[in-house]
Amino acid sequence: MKFSKFAKVEKSKIIMKTLLLGLLLFFVMAAYGQEREIDPGFKDYYPISKRPTVSGGIGNNEFEQILIEASPTVYYGLHNDIRESLTADSIVRGDAIYISLQPQLRLYNENSKPVKTPSYKAFIGWQPIFRTSANNFITLGIETGHYSNGQSGTAFSTQFEEGTEEGNAIYDTITDETDLSSILNRRNGNFSTNLTRILANYRINYFTDDNLPERIHSFTLGYQLYHNKLLGLFDFGGYNPNDIDLYGRHQIELGYEYTSYVKKSRYTISQELIIRPDMHPSTEPIRSVTQGILYPWNNDLGLFAAFSFGFDDYNYRFVDSFPRLSIGLTWDWFAPFVRKR
Repeated sequence: MKFSKFAKVEKSKIIMKTLLLGLLLFFVMAAYGQEREIDPGFKDYYPISKRPTVSGGIGNNEFEQILIEASPTVYYGLHNDIRESLTADSIVRGDAIYISLQPQLRLYNENSKPVKTPSYKAFIGWQPIFRTSANNFITLGIETGHYSNGQSGTAFSTQFEEGTEEGNAIYDTITDETDLSSILNRRNGNFSTNLTRILANYRINYFTDDNLPERIHSFTLGYQLYHNKLLGLFDFGGYNPNDIDLYGRHQIELGYEYTSYVKKSRYTISQELIIRPDMHPSTEPIRSVTQGILYPWNNDLGLFAAFSFGFDDYNYRFVDSFPRLSIGLTWDWFAPFVRKR
């Protein structure tokens, strides 16, 4: 038993180190590919996207202390002609069709610093983009896929497996007055659902006389629905009916981002607000993230600082609510470029 526990701890450490090393390698290769223009895969553009990040910070809930967070988000383009459409002489629509993998990983300050209940998101998506006569961009998007943490235990007990009669009976004891954060199974509590996101983005662009990007205002509105069938068709990876009653089916996303330049570097300031109107009463229905990013020498590799508060956006950790200040590295999937020489 001791050997088995030790082996699991060592395996968790190896997995986390490998993933963090892979994320660091991603940033290095992305920056090198951008500088040398040797890897066209890093030159695909996604107007509505999640940036990959790795960070540390301060601010935790009372049950867990986070050391490192990593989100090695990747986009695999099946088709992407967005840059070509935006730099064309005439106004034509551009499209991006892609598969996106968006894992979230945390290293906690516990015995041997284990990784617990990582998040996995996988989407297939489509984004059409339109350029207006004033050189502003309108992007629509739809993404559908799966969100889970790959665990087998019931969410609010470490004694029973997910879906068993004993595990389901735990939910009968939960009322509107129950503090879900205090009873959450943080070791191997299962979280699983399929979901679809519908998004719209409008970018107001200001260019210099040489068609160089100077200032950008970006506004995003999104709606997310949790549903049981994968892609709306297949009985795979759906939610536990007991769970969906607690975290709700709906999410509204509002975002604003401002991009400009100081000397030879680019910077971005953004505000994101996420609202879940039908979650359990013991949880916070709102999450706010305020972020600043500096891209030295106008590279796509950036340094960021972010302040968040409200519910925790990490699978079943939505039951937690706390402020956190994070500092780390990120990568820009839709960096400004010269629209037309």
